[in-house]
Amino acid sequence: MALQKNTFIKDKLILGIKEYMNELSIAALIVLITCISPLLSSVFLAGDNLLNLLRQTSYTAIAAMGMYFVILIGGIDLSIGATIQVVGMVSIMMLTSGYSTVTTIVCVVLIGLVIGLVNGVLVTFGKLQPFVVTLVTKSIMDGIVLVTTDGASISGKVPESFVKIGTEYIGIFPVPVVITMIVFGITFILMSRTTYGRRLFVTGSNKVASYNSGTNVRLIQISAYILCALLATISGVLTVARIGAFQPSTTHGGATGMELNAIAAAVIGGASLSGGKGSVIGALFGALLYGVLSNLFPLIGVNSYLQQLIQGVIIIVAVIAAGRNSSSSKIKLRKSNGGSHEYST
Repeated sequence: MALQKNTFIKDKLILGIKEYMNELSIAALIVLITCISPLLSSVFLAGDNLLNLLRQTSYTAIAAMGMYFVILIGGIDLSIGATIQVVGMVSIMMLTSGYSTVTTIVCVVLIGLVIGLVNGVLVTFGKLQPFVVTLVTKSIMDGIVLVTTDGASISGKVPESFVKIGTEYIGIFPVPVVITMIVFGITFILMSRTTYGRRLFVTGSNKVASYNSGTNVRLIQISAYILCALLATISGVLTVARIGAFQPSTTHGGATGMELNAIAAAVIGGASLSGGKGSVIGALFGALLYGVLSNLFPLIGVNSYLQQLIQGVIIIVAVIAAGRNSSSSKIKLRKSNGGSHEYST
């Protein structure tokens, strides 16, 4: 009996390791980089730098977990950076006009939900490519921001309660880091313990099978874009709350390029651009690894251009891998349907 129990535990452990092999590999790489970092820079392991690293990573991590939902269903959202810009602009405009922190946050969350809904509806009911749809909405929102601000920064008296969201600490951790862990916990439970999470996976790996099982595939797809925009909104609020002002078309104020950071983090975490593969843990670890490298590179003299090159290489590798997975999925799909069923999104 004891032997059977030990065998069962061993088999379960092996299955768990295989299931989370990618996540464990990323964690091991982060630990390795951390261990050798003192040889490269004496500043990296300083307490202030580590807290700053975690704070900076939190913005990307939240956006990456949102991007994970969209990538999981085989989509993409290139508009989250622009969403963060709109959220930042509206937040500062409302706060400097006398609106309360709560009212402002409620308004920008509603704006984020509408943006996600528009993207989702255009992709599903409009039968348009996610790349095209979100690229267009990104351009529109970027244009709105630049026309509204005329390219100038927005600043003024901002309530202290709002600034504390981005600058205060809970214990030893910055508030954005705590919020990131809360978002991670909710997202992890949603994906691992609910029917909705299972339907997202099935929809991403096989839309026909999902449709035939009674799932409202279009609703699932729309909800993924809404969740992505919602998390981008949270990231935007945290970003602008840290500085209490908005500067369009900058990384710190406008989050230009955040969509690429989020995609890279999700891809590093094991998400496949063909859909149906990935985990929330992987997205979080991918963002952390990306944050560690982004923080360490300047300390050892690696310039920003080379960082962009590395990011581009990662995305190219992901696209190649996604193409292979997509071909494999299509073969499985034809076999499962016997070539006789069709489903149009």
